[in-house]
Amino acid sequence: MAHEDKVLEVMRSIKIADKHTIAEIIGPKVGWKAGVSRVNNTYKASKTLVDLGKLVQGPGFFRTHDCRSNYSEHAALLTKTLAELFKYGDPIIAREHLISPISIRPDALCLIRKNSKALFFVLEVRISEEESYLRQKVTALRNFEDALPYFSNLFQVRIPHFPILVKGEPIEGTIEFDRYLKEIM
Repeated sequence: MAHEDKVLEVMRSIKIADKHTIAEIIGPKVGWKAGVSRVNNTYKASKTLVDLGKLVQGPGFFRTHDCRSNYSEHAALLTKTLAELFKYGDPIIAREHLISPISIRPDALCLIRKNSKALFFVLEVRISEEESYLRQKVTALRNFEDALPYFSNLFQVRIPHFPILVKGEPIEGTIEFDRYLKEIM
């Protein structure tokens, strides 16, 4: 059940993923060699979790019970982007968390801890979203006077500032995800 526990731990964080993405994240943690064997072992562990009622299986993906996504193009890109964070440690991810004081649901709130430091950011994935929609979210987040205490309370660590990262085409007031992580990590 050890491998199933690792799969469930990752899935609680990313919420929805295909077997290849799950394998990419947990394979190195449990010592599975890259390739078909890693994917097959991940699939078996995920299917066991479905049989135990801990995950739901959809066409080509697995998800947690609290996730209602159908693994659309946006959801798949968000999952792949969140999977990249595991290369830097064990991230804490609040995927599609509703910030109720401002009625905004960012794609993800992310905290990466490395050694004695922590990096927090808001993540948005932009495939076909209109700039105006993303601008509305960015403006609401930037105008949220209690953002830092809110995020600090949510993650139980002091958050002194927060960049808004965009996977896809950034807009003014945001930073391109890949470039930022390359520079900072």
